[in-house]
Parts: sequence; C-alpha cells; structure tokens
Amino acid sequence: MAPDRTRLCELCSQDIKPRGWTTHRKACEVIAEKRRRDQLIVDAIRQENATNSALGSELDGRSRRLNQNQPIPGPSERTINVDHHVDFAHDVDYPVHEPEPARTFSRDDIKMEHHPSSGIESEVFAFNDFKRRPAVPLEAPSNTEPWRPFHSRLEFEVAELALEAGLNNKQTDRLIKICHRCAVGKENFTFKNHKDIHVKWEAASFRITKFTKEVISVPYDGKTWNFDLHYRDLWGLASDLLGDPRIFPHFTFDAQRLSKFDGETFVRFIDEPYTAQDFWDVQSQLPPGGKPLAFILYADKTRLSSFGTVKGYPVVARLANLPTGIRNGRGVGSGYVVGWLPIVEEDKDYAGKPSWVNFKNAVWHESFRRITSSLASKSRVGQWFTCMDGVERWFFLVVLILSADYEEQCVMSLTRGVMSLWPCPICLVPRDALSDTSKTYTRRTADDSRAAVTTARAKDTMEELEEVLKVLGLRNIENALWAIQYSDVHRALSHDRCHFNHGGVWSRHLWVELQKYLARLGRAKVSQVDKAYQAFPRWRDLRHPNQVMNVSFADSGMHKDISKMIIYATHNILTEDELPLGYLLLRCIRLYLEADIYAAFEVHTTATISEGRGAVQALTAVMKDDDESDKDWNFPKLHMLTHLFDDIEAKGASRNYNTKPNEQMHGPLKDWYQDRTNFKDFAEQILRIDHWFHVADDIRRRLLDLDDHLMFTSQGQANDDNDEDEDKDENAQRPASDFLPGLNDGSLHVKLGSSQAPQTFALIEDTHRNDDAFTNFHVRLNSFLNDFLPACNIPLPDGKRIQLKSDVAYYDANKVTAHQFLRVNFESLVDWRQHTDYLRCNPCFYNAPRFDCVFIQTQTNVIIGRLLFLFDCPVGEDLFPLALVHPFDARTGTRLRKDKQLNLFRVRAKPRAQAEFFSVRSILCGALLVHDAGLDYLLVDMVDTDMFLRQQKWTKLISDHKQ
Repeated sequence: MAPDRTRLCELCSQDIKPRGWTTHRKACEVIAEKRRRDQLIVDAIRQENATNSALGSELDGRSRRLNQNQPIPGPSERTINVDHHVDFAHDVDYPVHEPEPARTFSRDDIKMEHHPSSGIESEVFAFNDFKRRPAVPLEAPSNTEPWRPFHSRLEFEVAELALEAGLNNKQTDRLIKICHRCAVGKENFTFKNHKDIHVKWEAASFRITKFTKEVISVPYDGKTWNFDLHYRDLWGLASDLLGDPRIFPHFTFDAQRLSKFDGETFVRFIDEPYTAQDFWDVQSQLPPGGKPLAFILYADKTRLSSFGTVKGYPVVARLANLPTGIRNGRGVGSGYVVGWLPIVEEDKDYAGKPSWVNFKNAVWHESFRRITSSLASKSRVGQWFTCMDGVERWFFLVVLILSADYEEQCVMSLTRGVMSLWPCPICLVPRDALSDTSKTYTRRTADDSRAAVTTARAKDTMEELEEVLKVLGLRNIENALWAIQYSDVHRALSHDRCHFNHGGVWSRHLWVELQKYLARLGRAKVSQVDKAYQAFPRWRDLRHPNQVMNVSFADSGMHKDISKMIIYATHNILTEDELPLGYLLLRCIRLYLEADIYAAFEVHTTATISEGRGAVQALTAVMKDDDESDKDWNFPKLHMLTHLFDDIEAKGASRNYNTKPNEQMHGPLKDWYQDRTNFKDFAEQILRIDHWFHVADDIRRRLLDLDDHLMFTSQGQANDDNDEDEDKDENAQRPASDFLPGLNDGSLHVKLGSSQAPQTFALIEDTHRNDDAFTNFHVRLNSFLNDFLPACNIPLPDGKRIQLKSDVAYYDANKVTAHQFLRVNFESLVDWRQHTDYLRCNPCFYNAPRFDCVFIQTQTNVIIGRLLFLFDCPVGEDLFPLALVHPFDARTGTRLRKDKQLNLFRVRAKPRAQAEFFSVRSILCGALLVHDAGLDYLLVDMVDTDMFLRQQKWTKLISDHKQ
C-alpha cells in the first residue's frame, strides 16, 4: 500500500512530514538541550525538598492546595526512553567473569535476559536508563544522487506528485507541459509525456523486491484449473529491510526476557513478539548461532468495487523482529503486500459440494506454497547474510504469527469450520462445549494433523478416509505451511480483537441481544439511549455516533467505540427490577469489556494476564446464569477468548497480531482499483502502483538523509539561537519555570495553549457573574498565591503579601492571559512510556462548550475535577500557569449494588462555589467523566488501557478519602 510520507524523529519519537523536517529537527535539538538543563535543576530542587519535608505539616489546613505545587515526576523524568541506544553486539563472545557480589536493586529496575545461544549476558538497567530504540547516527549518504534513475531531483518530485495525486495520463501530460514552461535550466527536466514517467518508475523498481506472476494449476473433476498468482519473494523483501541503514538498527535477532523490579522481586513483562515464549522456543530449536527471522502473515478478501462484486485477496507480511512502532506503522519496515491470491469463482455445477469446498482450499494452499517457498527452503538450512554492522548472521525464516479472521483461520489450518464436530482451529473442543471456558482441551499440532492426513490416505476407501478426518475436523489437503520448519500453523494462529471481539462477540451477539431488550421497553427508552450518546462528552480518538439504535454499522472500529459507552448510556434503563434478564446481559457486557481491555494492554505482566483470564472466566460464568433466555452462546468466537491470553504469553501483546493494521491497508487498494485501473487485469495494475509507492518512499527518505547531511556539513553544529534571543531581552517577564522547572515546559509535563487576549480581574468576574465558581475570583486568588509562593520557596514580591486588584485603575498591572487548551504528558501505567492528553477548557469548541476533567495530585491523595479556567498569572516579574478547578471529591456514601456489579466508579461534585485554584503542574492526566444524576458523575474507564488501570489503582484511594 502507499507508505506514509513521514520520517521518524528519534529525539521526540514523532513522525514528521518531509517539508517540516528541517525546522522540526532544529526545534527538537533546542528542546533536548533545554530538557537536559532543566533536569539538572529538577534534581537540585528535589534534593532541597528532601531536606525540607516538614513543609506540609507547617501549613496544616491548607496542605492540600499547597502540596500540589511540589514537582511531580514528569514522564520524561521516568518514562522508558526509546530513543537512543545502539546495540549490534548480538554475536559477541563475552568473556567468562567471576561471580560478582550480590547487588541491591531499586524499584522499577529493568532486567533483560537474552537467549543463551546469543552469548549475551543478562543486564539490569535503572528505569531511566532502559532504552529500546536505537539512535541512527547521521552518516554521509553513500549515494549523492538518490533520485536516480530519474535524471534529476525535479523529475523525481514531479513523478512522485503525479503518483500521489493519482493523475491520469492526460493530467500528467498537462503537468509536464506546465513544468517545461516554468523550467529555468537549473535542473534537467527531460519528461515529454506520462510514458516517460512510467519508464522511470519501472527503471527504479529494482530498489525493492518486485512482484512475480506465475500460473498455478490444480486438478479437479478430471480437469486442470489454472489461476494467476502474483507474489513477492519473502526472503528478497527481508534482505531489503536488513540492508536498509535506517531500519537495520531497530532489528532484534535474539529472544529476550524482560522483568521489572517491584521492590521485592523481578516481575516478568511481555510486549514484543521477541519478548514472548514462542520466539524463545524457536531459537532454542535452531542450530547454535542460528537467528530466527520471524514473519507475521495476514490474508483476507476485500471488496474492491462499490457493490462488492469485485474482490481482491491480498497477503500482507511484516517482520516480528522489528518493534511495533515500525512494524504496525506506515512506510518502510511496516506491512508489505506480498501476494495476491486467486479467488475461485462459484460454479453452478459444483457449488455446495464438499469436494468443491476442498478444491477451493487446495487452490489457496497451492498459491500460499508458492508465496512461502523461500521460507520453506530457508527454514530448514538457513541463510547467511552480512548485515549492516558487518556481522554475518545465520537466519532461519519462520512463520511466527498468522493474523486472520475465524473463517480465514479455518482455511489456513484446513479445519472444517463452524459446522464441524471440532470447530476450533487451535484445539479439539467439541462443538457443543464452545461456551464453556472453564475447561481446556488438547491443542492441535501440525505434526498431529499431518499424521492424521497420512493415516487417512492409507485407507482403502474414500468413506474410510473421510471418517478418519471427520472426527478431527480436517480436510484431505496438504497444508502449505507444513513445509516451513520450526513453524506450527495451529500455534501461529492468533486471537484477533478486531473480528473476534468487536466484530464478533460484541457486534453480532451482545449488541444484538441488548437492542432486543431495549426494544421491549418501548420507543421512549430507545430514544433515551440515542440521546445519551448524543450527550456523551467528547474525547480524543473516541468516535461519538449521535444515533446507535436501529442503525447498522459495518465498521468494527465503530462497534468498539459504541461498546465503550454502552454501559453509561443504559445502566439507568436496563435495571434489575424492571428487566432482570436485560440487567444480567448488561453485567455480561461489562465483563466482556474488561476482558477486551485486558486484551488491549500494550504491555502485560504475569498479574495482568492472570486478571485477564479471570475476566474471561467471570464472563462465561455469568452467561451460564442466563438460563431463561433463548440466546445460544455456543459459538466459536466466544470460545476463542480461551486462547487469548495463551497467545499473549506466546506471542506478546495482541496488537502484534490484530488484523486492524492490515485491514487499514485495504483502503488504498480499493481507491487504486476505482481510480487507477481500467478494471481489466486489475491485480497487476494495483500491485504495480503499490510497488511504485514503496520505491518513491525509498527515494524520498534517501533525499531527506542527503538534505540532512548537506545541512549539517554546511552549518556545523546548530547553535541555540532561541536562547540567545531570550538572553538579550533582560526586561522580558520570567516564567515561573525559573523556580519550578517544567511548570510551563511541554518537554516535561504540561503546556498551555490557545491563548486569549489578556483580561482584567474585573472583566473575568463580570463575564462569569452568574457562575458561583468565579465569585471573588481575585480575592481567592490572592489567598492562594500568598500560600503558593512560600510553599515553593519563591519569595513574595518585595517581601509583601500579594494584593491583586480587580479595579480598572490597576489594569496594566493586574491582568491575566486565559488559555483554552492544555497538553499533559504523563507516564502510562500500562507500558510506562510517555503518553499525551489534549484537554480543552473552551466555552465554544466546535460550537459547543467543552470543559474536560482531570486527575489532580494533592498532598494526601488523588482527586478528580473539572477545568473551569486556565490562565497565566503574573506576579512581579514571574508568570505562573494556574487552573481554576471544580473538585469532584464530595462524599458519595455507601457504594450502590449496581455500581459494584457493573464496576462503575462514581464521584460527586462539590458545590460550584467551592472551586479551587491549582497549579497546572499538579495535573496528572485527563479523565473522562459522564454525568449520571444530580451532582454524581461516572468515570469512563474503558476509554483506554491507562484509564482502566488508573481506575483500579485509585478506586480505593479516592473512596477512602471520601468516606
């Protein structure tokens, strides 16, 4: 598919477009230097605070508001740094050392154990020193004319524009004529028409392994059936990536085991495939010195035409040795279309016959055998390859993960599907026991399946052969994946959240049943659900449909978002008293959501895997209580939840094998079919465009490398011009970060944005005269600042108490700058990396008020509140970013039975007149709350994995504070 025209900045881990790369890079270098200096100041202040720990007790009753101003560890101070570490020492022979004295470990230390065959000793890193992503050094490009075979950079960029815009032949000719009219002779421009561009793209295609077209033949009913197959050599693609200087440093060739010290012991955690068990087991089977080069393969049909009559069948490959950020991203190192499978059209003479179904499966496997042919040969004897670091490695190619929907998994494993006696492609669970997740069944293996087919073929009659295979739910076909050593098709098949959960258990079962119960309550209740969705507060990356009832959604992503909000929209409608079965279904939905959110974790520990298994068991246990309903819960996709956490232990986090990144590649294929083909032999045309996009991306990235090198050599090391300009203005107002590093520096924790015109206190109070939260705004702010500054060891101006005036006579001295946007960087509780919340405090955000909620750290606990007003407050020569917050920490009393059963986390707002001032530095992260009734609100913990863990962590802390 078309790669995204972006480049990864290793300083900030963001993908930047080419046109903004140089400016962004300079800014990042300035910020990195500021961050380094700020960290030195932060460390110094922390040492000083450690010697003055009695500050809170001295301020007694005002302690909650004061402690908020003590520096909170920002994400860049504790987050796993994934930016700077090069380690090519996979094959170094380490000398044997004498055992060292037992060392003590600090909380959150990371231990990395390498596979014994790697020869690398185990290492323990301090949390801040643990790095996963290497820094790619800026080296002189080997090619000073990377646009070749185009005659000039100008020609390449014109051809690239025509490709990206999808210009047809006539439009391309017009563009070339315009370029000729504008040419000034600085660069060669020899194009005359679109054919010249076509020729150059073909000449440049050698940069990446090209597609091959073959005809495969499969016999059926006494005839030979021929099909066109397009595929890309998988070893050729892998060697392309291994030889890419930008991608190679990110490869991991040896299995790892990672663990984090919790204060008592090291707790193992899993994220990437090479940190999980199967990668380790594969390397253990290889000859000494062998390295697994593990593939993730995906295949599924997609509709290309608007009416669905024309379909494509792409196969996508990714390398499990690369980190998720690259592998599931876009551009070089991500997913590549490596095959276009033939689709057997239905024939009226054969349709419905079991032999015809077997024939279609045989065509699939004969095609897949050709696509994976290089894997099959190189999995047995390996392949030596000299890598970019000069080390020659012995690679064994394996299929570690197969990513597919249930129907496709049955084709891959050659099992008979949902109607067979044993419908699971992974284990031998009987068809009538699919809903019982409390039991485990014998797992299928490739060796057992092959032996069964061999035994069946030795029978004398077809009836006897069929009987042997029928009892195992297998087909009489040679599986193409059996030829790949160290790979097991049944083990490689993986849980797919996209189709199994969102597009299966939820959309086709739980959601359908829920709508039935709601319909029984009448039209008014159905309308109430739609209104609840319309009123649901907005949140980044959460889609908000205005109507969900009686509307059909085909997108599993939309179904995922609907499911996250459904509990909060219906818990007051489907009550236990009015509709017991509907309420029981709501409990099932809550347990399903918990199992799904555990499945979504980016990093798993032994504890989260155990909790996830418990959620699955709880879900099916509650389903058993639904004995009065006519719903049959016995279906394969529910059973697949039993294998979910086995897959996580074996192959890492579910995002490693979720089909969603591959499904997203279907979009460009459909566009190319509609806009860039003549609808005849379209597969070849689509794959040619796909290949050209990858070639263009390769040339573009090499051009960026050349630009960087030329800029670096011409300018030398960049100077911090911004700092020099700031130093020249001695009268400029100093930000409070001079005293509290990171207070208003987005590189650490928070940053205000969307600045408004300066306002006097009189104007603020007049504008909000009907809002009790702003009553005596300036008086309360005076009181806050007179406590705030001494608590932070900041001297009061002239040693006198602050007396900000609202009188217009003091307009010039007493005005504040309001902000309507707050960016908060925080460390995720799930993967311990920096994440960002984008929060609004805006009375008219897209024609509607939006005042987001936040978690706030106080001296004693964490509270939730709603942002009412964000502003910079000047005091003397200093500037302090502050927030007026409506606290939601009133007592809620005894927890309701419904809240316990649906695991709802309830908070209650204080009277609005009790709004308080806080430093924005005390804001931990955003919080999504939905209004329930009166002053009560519910925390939407299903919005993301971090919010879910925070809800679990803080439920007891906040509840204890409120009681």
